[in-house]
Amino acid sequence: MWQYPFDPLPKQREAMIADVDEVLYGGSLGSGKSEVLLAACVTLCTMVPGAKALLLRRSFPELNELVERLKERVPKEVAGYNKSDHIFNFGNGSQLILGYLDGEDDHERYQGFELQLVCFDELTHYRRKAYTMLLTRLRASGKVAATMARYGFKLRALAASNPGSRGHAWVKERFIDPAPKHTVFVGEDGTRRVFIPARIYDNPYIDHDDYIRKLGALDPELKRALIEGDWDVVSGVRFNQWRENIHVIDPSTFPIPMVGAVKAVGVDYGLSAPFAALWGAKFSDDLVIVYREVGGPGYTPRQQAEMILNNEAEEERRPERPIPVALDPSTWARNPDRPIGPVVDKDNPPPGSIADAYRKVLGRQVTKARNDRIGGWSLIDEGLRVREDGLPRILVYNTCRELIRTLPAIARDRRNPEDVDTKGEDHYLDAFRYLMQELVGKERARKADPREQPSETITGSLYASNF
Repeated sequence: MWQYPFDPLPKQREAMIADVDEVLYGGSLGSGKSEVLLAACVTLCTMVPGAKALLLRRSFPELNELVERLKERVPKEVAGYNKSDHIFNFGNGSQLILGYLDGEDDHERYQGFELQLVCFDELTHYRRKAYTMLLTRLRASGKVAATMARYGFKLRALAASNPGSRGHAWVKERFIDPAPKHTVFVGEDGTRRVFIPARIYDNPYIDHDDYIRKLGALDPELKRALIEGDWDVVSGVRFNQWRENIHVIDPSTFPIPMVGAVKAVGVDYGLSAPFAALWGAKFSDDLVIVYREVGGPGYTPRQQAEMILNNEAEEERRPERPIPVALDPSTWARNPDRPIGPVVDKDNPPPGSIADAYRKVLGRQVTKARNDRIGGWSLIDEGLRVREDGLPRILVYNTCRELIRTLPAIARDRRNPEDVDTKGEDHYLDAFRYLMQELVGKERARKADPREQPSETITGSLYASNF
């Protein structure tokens, strides 16, 4: 039987034979990550007639290089390449499918597949949702299942990746944080996983010095991540100042008073996509505490506004203590299903608009949020920065789980590093941006009644709370 021409390095062999459901291999550039994926796919397809393997990269242009490698190494009599379908069809009925995942719903094109191996090249390029959905495509029956059992193959996902990019946080959480390197562990869903680190120095077939020299102009943090495979370096993540042990507090550490702080709500509208609302309070020394969040998909504009109102404490919103709701500016557009005449009042949303539905519940406290993306992100940057007193000016209650989950995970935009990757989960981040612009971004920031202002410096008082 023909065999794929591959002599694996020790760590590559470990990744290929690991008795687990999910493998993450790599960490460093030049460590032979793609070679492991190619070898695993071709080995399964040649040894198990009728098997199906899926190899994914972010886009088809990025797949071309792998296609050329396979065409050079796999004889046509073993497998022919169908260019229109991007499939290598093996003579024994097996298939190696080359696919991509970039858009938010790209994973749905593989929903009806029955696969025995799924390989992800650069796993941090993908969303958690796409990864977990594709795990459900792993199944085998009949002769394929019997042959796999005879040769010791098992259904599994094999991923390779460097640190960084949009999925850094969830990949680290899933594979790196739970157990030491090379240690098999069982995740909360019952799957067996392992992280096998590999560095450029593990690969004797490349010129290490030349490889590293070509990275010379990169940011030092990014170089460290790519050369050392250091997952604690979060270059590529937009808000790399974020540290959960610094910015997240228990509500009991600093309860939000009914009076004595300027409050606001930031809202990112969504219908099929989740809507997101965040409450924040600003104190006398510009400390902002994010203290509540609600959200979810499938709610009408009126239901969203009612959810905001119903989640507030009794007497929290009063005429003498207004709480502005900075609402996604896109909601001021006319309802496309109900065309009306021109807008004559720039301060009021058009009748029938989403913002109009919000105002029918929350009144004139609903305002159009500022849509200065870069300015909004810079306010968050400034608030996250730890000052000379050892504290930041943004703190988040540990009950705001969606903001805590998505803020450290969002990647930088590849074309504009000051912006975020809008293909990431940015609903709560947009709500946060609107909130910060409402609280601290206006030229004439609103102030609480001087009679209600606390006399001491708020941030400094956190030292007394064992912050």
